[in-house]
Amino acid sequence: MPLPHARYIVLEHGGEWKINLDNRYYGPFPTRQAAVGSATDTARKASEGGYPASVLLMQGTKFETLWTTEAE
Repeated sequence: MPLPHARYIVLEHGGEWKINLDNRYYGPFPTRQAAVGSATDTARKASEGGYPASVLLMQGTKFETLWTTEAE
């Protein structure tokens, strides 16, 4: 059975940069770059543990994939 996909979503929430994973917020981070860096580091560790993972940037209702373990 495959492991669940870990999606780290970086977004501005309440005027602060945060990471959403499984409907839980982590942060705040001082900048978008800091949140992206933390999410990417954590996603890489999840990937090393066998989980498919990705980092997405949410802007409004649109998502941009910043990093993923999946082949494109």
